[in-house]
Amino acid sequence: MEERHVPYECVQALGRGPAVVLAPHPDDEVFGCGGAILRHVDAGDPVRVIVVTDGAAEAPPDSGSAVDYARERQRESRAAGRLLGYGDPEFWGLPDRGVRYGEWLVQRVVDTLRGSGTRLLYAPSVLEMHPDHRALGMVAAEAVRRVGGELRLAMYEVGVPLRPNRLLDVTDLLPRKRAAMAVFASQIRQRDYQGHVEALNRFRSYTLGPEVEAAEAYCVATAAEIAKDPMALYASAARWAAERGLPLDEQTQPLVSVVVRSMGRAALQEALDSLALQTYPRVEVVVVDALGRGHPPLPEWCGRFPLRSVAAGVPLSRSRAANRGLDAANGTFIAFLDDDDLLDPDHLAGLVGHLQNHPSLRAAYAGVRVVDRGPEGQGGIVRVMHEPFNAHRLAYENFIPIHAVVFHRDLLAAGCRFDEDLDVYEDWDFWLQAACHTPFARVDRLSATYRSGGGSGVGLVHARSADASAHRQRLYAKWRARWDASALDAIFGEYRRVRQESLEREQARQRLAEETARQRHALEAQQRLHQALAEQHRDLQDRSAGMQEQHRQEIDRLRQQHRQEIDAVAEQHRQAAARLQQLEQAHSRRLVVRVYRLLRRGRQRLGRVRSPGGRR
Repeated sequence: MEERHVPYECVQALGRGPAVVLAPHPDDEVFGCGGAILRHVDAGDPVRVIVVTDGAAEAPPDSGSAVDYARERQRESRAAGRLLGYGDPEFWGLPDRGVRYGEWLVQRVVDTLRGSGTRLLYAPSVLEMHPDHRALGMVAAEAVRRVGGELRLAMYEVGVPLRPNRLLDVTDLLPRKRAAMAVFASQIRQRDYQGHVEALNRFRSYTLGPEVEAAEAYCVATAAEIAKDPMALYASAARWAAERGLPLDEQTQPLVSVVVRSMGRAALQEALDSLALQTYPRVEVVVVDALGRGHPPLPEWCGRFPLRSVAAGVPLSRSRAANRGLDAANGTFIAFLDDDDLLDPDHLAGLVGHLQNHPSLRAAYAGVRVVDRGPEGQGGIVRVMHEPFNAHRLAYENFIPIHAVVFHRDLLAAGCRFDEDLDVYEDWDFWLQAACHTPFARVDRLSATYRSGGGSGVGLVHARSADASAHRQRLYAKWRARWDASALDAIFGEYRRVRQESLEREQARQRLAEETARQRHALEAQQRLHQALAEQHRDLQDRSAGMQEQHRQEIDRLRQQHRQEIDAVAEQHRQAAARLQQLEQAHSRRLVVRVYRLLRRGRQRLGRVRSPGGRR
């Protein structure tokens, strides 16, 4: 129910056409609805901004006189107007904190609006804390009521968050709005108004998608809505929540009466247990003793819900038991549950919530799973009943189980009752009556269980039996007097349409079966081909493995041969080095001997020269 508190979707504009903005003080037009003004300007809409007061109250000591302070604020407002692109604002010059809700100011606003073609009037919320803001909001609401026509009021927030019904995406406008807010230096010096407003706009994106960084909140009302209920804008939180189906506590939720027609069967306790688990907070259980005598005793409570037993002392037909339950039901909403069927825990909450969200509807139903009980208790699901609602189809086929539905007691006031002349198909007859007063809402959920094989003998298993045919004829005998030729034509037309759809589905099923068979054959051929390819792949892998082994062996042989050749060359190199060393040694010896001989000869010659007989 969160979306009934605040929008979960944003808009890009509140509307098109000329707009008038009422600002109690210079800066409120930017802080409160600067984004909306930019949207109008970007769309080419004329925008007229009226600043009602001079804003001179509470001037800081360093700002000079009150007149100087007012002029400074007006300059700031004009500068902001140029940044936003709408031009210069008008200044009505009322004293700050001097705005009063009264005929004079209301008439001045009315005169401003009439004949101007204005489509939207922007004004502060009546929930604002500042008295000028509240009074101007009240003036604007009364002026819109008087002018009427297509005029709409859009209330904005500045100092107090309002209860919005529109959230305006201003993500792409933030830089321009920030620049316009920054112009009001006289105010930002005293308090970080710009930071507060940016935080408020950021907070307003709380319920929106991640792509929305900031939004402005508005409460938008038409002149007709204000004329119909002038006090709606001032409604208390309790009234506002109640009108939207948002009670402040569970005791203010509408009561739901669940009528259980009981034959005292063993399955009754399971049915009651499913009611005890309902998440809807306010339920009463009315058990109608249709057995007449020997019904098992019942407690006063079904879980946390009160339980009342209604007994006539005699056996009751299905129709009479249902009417006894209706007479005993106190709830705003009513539902039925036979003593061998079950409801999921969220069944009542889902259907009642849908009816509260769509107050023009008086009946809603959910999907029902049909299970085969069999001899050993509950079996598997054999069918799901969740067809779209069609009143013409309902005339020839009951496709809505009785416990699938929650309906408003207004249908009882309209004369809907169970026909006690019908032993079976009494629920079908009741739905036909209800369909004369309201369409049924099909809620997209599967939240109830029908256990086939009950005691009526005309359930899903017996729908084609002779007894079922006789009961249908009794029902048709009652209703044929109410169906004129056009109604019958529509009914048979719907039957033909459904039959044609069924035929087309069967043909489509056959085509699908044929296509499935072809696909299966193709798949089998593909599988055989895949198997053959897999065998070839395995053979190739084996051959590859053999070739790899041969390659490995050849590489090993070549490596060994290479090592041997390297060893041989190394041995030759070693031998050559040894031979070279021997030669070098022999050469060295011969060289030494020769040098020795030369030295000896030289000494001999030197000796002859130095001898006395030989001196020259």
